[in-house]
Amino acid sequence: MGLTEFFAMEASEYLERLDSLVSSPTRPDTGEFVRLTRALRGSALMARQSSIAAASAAFERFARACREADAWDESLRQRAVRAVDDLKILVRQAGRWGDAEERRARNLVRDLAPEAPTDAPAEPAGAGLDSGARAFIGREGAAVASALDQAAKALQQNPMAHDAVHRVLSVAQPLRGLSNLSDVPPLGDLLEGVEQAVAQIVSRREPLRGAPLLLDAAAKAVARSARELATEGSADAEADEVQRFATLLGRTEEGAVVSIEALFHEDEGPHVLERGTVPVRRRVLGHVELVSHGEHLVQAAHDLEQAISPTQRSLRAQSLMPTFRALTEASGNPVLNAIARFAASARDAVARGDAVAGAETFAARLQEAGHALVEAATGDELELAQTLHDATEALETLRQSLDAKPRIEAAPPHEAVRATELEDAALEPATTPGVAEPSASEPSATMEGPPAADLDEPGLEASWARFEQLLAARGLGSPSLEELIGATPPTEPAAEAAAEGATAEPPPQVDRAAEPPAKRAATAPTRPALAPLPEPALVPIIDLCYSGRDALVRAAGLRRQITDQLAAGAPSESVRDLIEEVLDLVDLGLSA
Repeated sequence: MGLTEFFAMEASEYLERLDSLVSSPTRPDTGEFVRLTRALRGSALMARQSSIAAASAAFERFARACREADAWDESLRQRAVRAVDDLKILVRQAGRWGDAEERRARNLVRDLAPEAPTDAPAEPAGAGLDSGARAFIGREGAAVASALDQAAKALQQNPMAHDAVHRVLSVAQPLRGLSNLSDVPPLGDLLEGVEQAVAQIVSRREPLRGAPLLLDAAAKAVARSARELATEGSADAEADEVQRFATLLGRTEEGAVVSIEALFHEDEGPHVLERGTVPVRRRVLGHVELVSHGEHLVQAAHDLEQAISPTQRSLRAQSLMPTFRALTEASGNPVLNAIARFAASARDAVARGDAVAGAETFAARLQEAGHALVEAATGDELELAQTLHDATEALETLRQSLDAKPRIEAAPPHEAVRATELEDAALEPATTPGVAEPSASEPSATMEGPPAADLDEPGLEASWARFEQLLAARGLGSPSLEELIGATPPTEPAAEAAAEGATAEPPPQVDRAAEPPAKRAATAPTRPALAPLPEPALVPIIDLCYSGRDALVRAAGLRRQITDQLAAGAPSESVRDLIEEVLDLVDLGLSA
């Protein structure tokens, strides 16, 4: 039994009890009315049926309003009966969700809350959070961010410190159990991404490149979202911290495989002399597992369509990577072979960003593949394989159309992250306090390298540019090893002229404070050369050992230590080492 079937069975039980409750001509028990609608909403949320959850939430608000207003009449009873009937239809169609069911869910929300707009199936994100829920999110979100920060620092010290990474999941469990987590974006998607990042780190035998930066970005994104939800009731899904985490998370996934033929020059060859055999990883999936994957893909397609921002859509698309990775190993019959090809194509689409750039097409093809898998137990294999083949071809067409489309838009901040940021560098690059850099409108004429806009980015190139800019701003000359070790620096032309004209008239007094820093440094008097330090004398190693009476005193102290070790039952190896040291000390004492 798949998740959708279990949800349908549980939700049908709640709806039957609601039907008998609201159909009675007498006034219903409003407390039981609220409890059953809340249970229906929680069941829908656990099954990731977001549209049914939104309709159930509207029904719950309707029941709570009836209880608080202490009102119940025939018109309210008729609205409640129609709501139960519509919810029964939606629950039966949960595994075959389409546009008709989506319209019915929105109409139900509108009927139960006439003041709500028809195009908004749910209330604004965070609007239903009371002060207790906000405080809980703020407290637990801060704990998750702290655990992520500690894990990032632990990975900097030891790239295989997986214990600190595992601790993140246990700390996040209370927040993951929040019933209306999907109603407070992007926190739920961030926690999904954190789980995916943890799985990527701990499942590899070698350290994941850029893992500390990835967890550090996750800590900042979770901290900001939790803080905004706790103080304002809603969070910015397009915040810079969220975008940065989504970008770094996408780079942990493997993209499309480059063929060997693409690496050769475009000439007559010869190129591939002997083609190797691709290792086959056979994995036969049963009907139950296929149906479960299909339901997950259908719901994921719906979640992609309901995403409120490109960054949230990117996080939701990346959360499908483990599913695609598992399906690419399927083989054994036409349907399994076709789903493996579709999963590989979909995985590449997510890695390239096509799932976000062409979200509508990608979600539609994902829904088609999901429906095909749901019908794998009863449908015709050849027809289902052809459906999956068509969906794969549609994804390939999407890739070609996006590659051919000119992209002249400026890259958003999260796409400007340099590849060098994935190096295991310090999480917080050091900055030089108290030094004002020239503005972009007045660039320094002596500075070479990248423009001023790139100086804040990490990496060797930007560091060198900052170094040259500071040299130019402070008027410092080129670094000199001779001056560092105290050798006589080369005589400058100004000094030679001064030596030759020693008998000439003294130069006029000049206000050196008003001179430019570069000129002041060039004409500064040179310091006398420092005398070289004498070489330290060599000390024989025998002088560092015990000798004479000192050796015998040390041996007497070890005898007491040996007695204590024997009384405590210490291992024979440690006692033997002490005895050997005593014998060596005796030899040193006798040889003095």
